[in-house]
Amino acid sequence: MRQVTIASDRLTGHPLTGSRTTGGTPDMTWRVGIDIGGTFTDVVAIEEETGRRVYEKVPSTPRDPSESFANGLGGLTEHGVDATDTAMVMHGTTVATNAILESKYSEAGLIVAQGHREVLECARQTVPGGFGNIAYWEKPPRVVPLELVREVKGRMAHTGDEMVPLDSGSVRALAEEFKSMGIEAVAVSLLNSYRNPGHEEAVRAIFAEVYPECYLTLSSELSREYREYERTLSTCLNTALMPALTRYVKQLSGAIADSGGKSELFVMQSNGGLVRDADIATQPIKAVLSGPAAGVLAACAFGQVSDEPDLITLDMGGTSTDICLIENGRPHMLAEGKIEHYNIKTPMVDITTLGAGGGSIATIVGDDSLRVGPQSAGASPGPAAYGKGGTQATVTDAHVVLGRIPEATLGDGSITVDRDAARKAVAENIADKLGVSPEEAALGILRLASENMARGISLTSVARGRDPRRFTLFPFGGAGGLHACRCAEIMQTGKVLVPLAPGLACAEGLLMTDLRTDAVYTYVRREDEIDLPELQQAYRKIAEEALAAARREGVEQQRIGVETFLDFRYSSQAYEIRVQVDSHFDGDAQELSEEAWNKAIEQFHDAHERTYGYSYKGQDPVEIVAVAAAGIGELRRPPINEIIPTNTTWAEANIGDTQVFFESKAGHEGGWVSTPVYPRDGLPVGVSTSGPAIVVQEDSTFVLEPGWSMTVDKNGQILATRD
Repeated sequence: MRQVTIASDRLTGHPLTGSRTTGGTPDMTWRVGIDIGGTFTDVVAIEEETGRRVYEKVPSTPRDPSESFANGLGGLTEHGVDATDTAMVMHGTTVATNAILESKYSEAGLIVAQGHREVLECARQTVPGGFGNIAYWEKPPRVVPLELVREVKGRMAHTGDEMVPLDSGSVRALAEEFKSMGIEAVAVSLLNSYRNPGHEEAVRAIFAEVYPECYLTLSSELSREYREYERTLSTCLNTALMPALTRYVKQLSGAIADSGGKSELFVMQSNGGLVRDADIATQPIKAVLSGPAAGVLAACAFGQVSDEPDLITLDMGGTSTDICLIENGRPHMLAEGKIEHYNIKTPMVDITTLGAGGGSIATIVGDDSLRVGPQSAGASPGPAAYGKGGTQATVTDAHVVLGRIPEATLGDGSITVDRDAARKAVAENIADKLGVSPEEAALGILRLASENMARGISLTSVARGRDPRRFTLFPFGGAGGLHACRCAEIMQTGKVLVPLAPGLACAEGLLMTDLRTDAVYTYVRREDEIDLPELQQAYRKIAEEALAAARREGVEQQRIGVETFLDFRYSSQAYEIRVQVDSHFDGDAQELSEEAWNKAIEQFHDAHERTYGYSYKGQDPVEIVAVAAAGIGELRRPPINEIIPTNTTWAEANIGDTQVFFESKAGHEGGWVSTPVYPRDGLPVGVSTSGPAIVVQEDSTFVLEPGWSMTVDKNGQILATRD
């Protein structure tokens, strides 16, 4: 296993007060972040009193993710992190995501209002790629098949008034039917329940009597918003995920207990906030972007300390790449997102995911077309270079062939780079079929992978009205640093910021966020029809609801805050833009003033202009769609401490030159180039050096391309700039 520690005498800041550490031996209280990826499980432990960090990296166990969780936790105890001194364990998981992508979730039933049995069948009229594809497009598999959808008598009006009483007898019969069928999970999504949840709550009460062991989700608790299809779909997905996630978090809690710890388990949500394990077990849909969201939070923190608040993240792991845009130190957020074919009504960080990672497999399609991904070699057997039996050419193998990954150990030290195996895989699978050299084939693989990632960066920035040239690229994950300079060149981005431990950024990001609970209330009115006192009442109600959730977490009053939002659109539109209205931490909800209301409308016009290139200000009335709030329980953040500069020069830091094959470009000839290799620890601070160069560390590798220079800042982060 791998351990890296940063001793307390190298730190300048105290995590609680910001003062200098002056000595003594404070009580050790640790916080632990564990992020499970497709290839490796990353663990970061931070001692709260000193900020000392311990990093661990162990192989993932895809068949049973809780096994690698336990292995990572156990590895910490071998290096002085006592489980009894661990206060909190934070976790990022892809269990929910993978279950959706692979359609491996529990069989579930669905209860709807009479006449709405086909709600999932009707779906929406949109067709991917336009209506020209309607003859070829197949609707995604239904989360709940039609034969497991049941209707119940009872109807609420859109105002929340009861039109038809609920038929309790038929509900009882349905509970007995699902129980006899062995359906362990049931979703309840009744028409207009977002306005009045009374009927859904009555259904739950009946199930509690007849079928108490059933996993039940009420749409009114999961998503109090209109749009019946999206609300129903999200409820069904959540319900189908509940059995697996409930068992999973119990296994993780058991692993903590087995290690001798008594710490609480918190899980990262897609919105970038933490929630207790019991809460994520009942609403697992909120964790579909759990791991990637943590990495974005880390980027926000690392960017701020290096005075780089505007970032585009490039989180490249073994199986996929996640991209997010951060502006003014905050990630872009979505009121709802999309996973695979499914629209999900839950707030989430705006992340674009691509099927391109270090383990992505390169293949020849047809006679001579090269394709990279989305299939991945995964953790087992992995790339051919890992020496675990892999024979297909992957992105990692292409890097090894070109000398961009020196012959050394990777990850936890159990993987040794096998250059001969990588070269054989690239030659037999790609080069020989195209009639080119292995080097040319490897360059083609990397070129295509980088172009795919650049396309994702464009979707994240240009398509949202942002110019990528004014952002700094922030690569992390095990493979992010290998492609950073090339992607930046394609997007004409001039700077790259590489964190101190890029391969463990997601795990570290788990320790840099707060507890968060979102609440939303549908309120559809045109601006010329607004009853301001009525809107103010809805605004305060939703803020109080979010604050109440934060207070239940037991956070100190002065650390409880609320962020409030309004969702707007033009009256002729069917999509919204969310505008933040307020953010404060005095533990109380604020009123929506008329001034704040008018300012929010102006913000909407500006946001629409910035995102879509135009606005209808003065032409089309603005319509409010929803009032939203996030209750925040602020946690004490561990410091990102400065490193102590050394007198080392770049020449002294060089541990030897290696031959690397670079692509030719303006001002630089291609081919094999003698390239210095630097270990990440002990690099000179504040002194620039020119590329090409390779910076190696056990969790990642950074390739400084020709035509680039780099320097190390006071926090140990590498800032690379184009010459």
